[in-house]
Amino acid sequence: MGSNRELLALLLERERRKARTDFYAFTRWMFRQQRGYAWQHARHHQIICDALTRVHQGEIKRLIVNVPPRYSKTVLLNNFIAWTLGHAPDSEFILTSYSAQLATNNSWQIREMVQQPEYQAIFGGVHLRGDSAAKHEWRTTAGGIVYAAGSGGSITGYGAGKHRDGFAGALILDDPHKADEARSDVMRRNVIDWFQNTLESRKNSPETPIILIMQRLHEDDLSGWLLDGGNGEEWEHVCLPAIQEDGTALWPEKHDIETLRRMEQAAPYVFAGQYMQ
Repeated sequence: MGSNRELLALLLERERRKARTDFYAFTRWMFRQQRGYAWQHARHHQIICDALTRVHQGEIKRLIVNVPPRYSKTVLLNNFIAWTLGHAPDSEFILTSYSAQLATNNSWQIREMVQQPEYQAIFGGVHLRGDSAAKHEWRTTAGGIVYAAGSGGSITGYGAGKHRDGFAGALILDDPHKADEARSDVMRRNVIDWFQNTLESRKNSPETPIILIMQRLHEDDLSGWLLDGGNGEEWEHVCLPAIQEDGTALWPEKHDIETLRRMEQAAPYVFAGQYMQ
């Protein structure tokens, strides 16, 4: 029995070591620990994890990921913040979405994750300050912060990143446009103006990364504007249409090719944007 326990302990420590160093492994491991069953992962999850890892390594400063709705993008972003806090507990993040409520909920999920025993077993150096009870704003004892806000919301007094070497946080936009408002020129422009006039100025350092992950909703949405040179910067672009160039489904366990073709026929405009990017 003793040898079995020792073997299990060694296997557990191996998984934890891998989760510490490999973001994709961390996401899969924590999903199982939180939900009690394995993550139904797909190839695009690895692609997104690889791109986010390159942000953490300093290889990408501006990243756009376009991916269909409900394809795990928020799960990956939340895990990314938790994983990078494990490596640098003083990191400062501003996390935004089209609604303050959604951004706050994502912030709260990250806060809950970093307090879980299994997370602490992987990253023992992340501790919350005693006064970090708010869902939309919480801090670590090392000086890190996660602040959540909706598109168009106030971010006065908050910043992302630090003036030092190495990864120290990021500006993160998770679906900044509300789907049913994206056809409105005014509403769409409001989001772009907010990004340009408010959010971009919240970088504490020119090296602070900006990550935008969203479904495409219009040719002139924030992704389109940035990729067309809107803010004058070069963006790494990861585009993941639901139907691949070879005609296969991106995530067949979620939407097989027959289902996707039916969706395309039923609503061509919506499908072309939200699913085909």
